Amino acid sequence: MANFAAPMQNFHELSDFMEVVMACPQQTPNWLKEFDTKPIGITVKFKAKPEQRNAFVKAMKRHQGVTIEEEGVVGVPHFKLHTSPFDDNVFYLVEEWASAKALKKHFVAGYMGQLVDELKDLLVPTSESHTYVSLYNLGFEPLDNPQVVSPELESTAAEPMQNFGELSEFMEVIMAGPEQAPAWLKEFDTKPIGITVKFKAKPELRNAFVKAMKRHQKVTIQQEGVVAVPHFKLHTSPFDDHIFYLVEEWASANALRKHFVADYMGQLVKEMKDLLVPSSESQTYVSLYDLGFDEK
Repeated sequence: MANFAAPMQNFHELSDFMEVVMACPQQTPNWLKEFDTKPIGITVKFKAKPEQRNAFVKAMKRHQGVTIEEEGVVGVPHFKLHTSPFDDNVFYLVEEWASAKALKKHFVAGYMGQLVDELKDLLVPTSESHTYVSLYNLGFEPLDNPQVVSPELESTAAEPMQNFGELSEFMEVIMAGPEQAPAWLKEFDTKPIGITVKFKAKPELRNAFVKAMKRHQKVTIQQEGVVAVPHFKLHTSPFDDHIFYLVEEWASANALRKHFVADYMGQLVKEMKDLLVPSSESQTYVSLYDLGFDEK
């Protein structure tokens, strides 16, 4: 059966997103508010040509180092590239920026132009996989009048951004433990992993979702600690105040399993059945990645 649910991303191509940011502030769209001050983040998917995989890694190692050196931790507090456990040629770049203005400075820099030119040869054609972007405003708060500024994209024929169609499917694998761990889930007790998850709340339950997630975020960090979960943040789509992206880093699949089997997680799962839109409208997509990236 065809899937007509909205996709995980809100840009099909990184180049489309770059074009918008680089045209600002003179041509700022209505969804890009507070250009100079509002912190934003992105998760981007890349797929390298198999024969160019290590060249891509080398280029991104250089780009990561230069970006942090040139923009500083105030401008870009988070800039990490990770590797798909399913395909060594697929990568996820997770970034946080102090503002769209700070990101524009990065996009127009000469070192970014160098990378853009290199990626034309390093990445697979868009017919196979796009450079999908999930853009989000950092943080999440209750709102008196939540807005839908722009409708969601339609899915493309290329392979999707996510590697799990539903969070429940991913949880099932992790909760089965190391005894039933699939081949792609290596080093269950030790390998650091991360996820970006998309949620879409029912309009009338949007603030109830925020309240539940505020509680869940606090309890997760209290119970698991920053060693087990060094990064656990929920963010809001700039296009639709009912859409959220959860970005997490875990010390291992074992640490994440402890979280998934906890009573407080069971409470949230039950609540989500009422708070979220049906999967026919938007699924709880998961992009899973092994933290870090290296040549092979």
